[in-house]
Amino acid sequence: MPKYMTQAMSSDKTEKITYYRKQPDHPTHKTSGQFTQDAISNYANFNHIDESKVVKGTYKSGQGVPTSGKTFEI
Repeated sequence: MPKYMTQAMSSDKTEKITYYRKQPDHPTHKTSGQFTQDAISNYANFNHIDESKVVKGTYKSGQGVPTSGKTFEI
């Protein structure tokens, strides 16, 4: 079963989105950092807000595909 990195993004007056991406066996700090930055950028663009307004949720690795709430694979 593939493992995924997950992280929720939110902001005032916008809906939370949980992002996920298939991860390599052992994600490096660079890999996880790039995932977080990609999620922030996508969330900001999707909601037409500045990246500084995005609130990062907790990063997790080794997860299954998230199934609750709004999700998006990047």
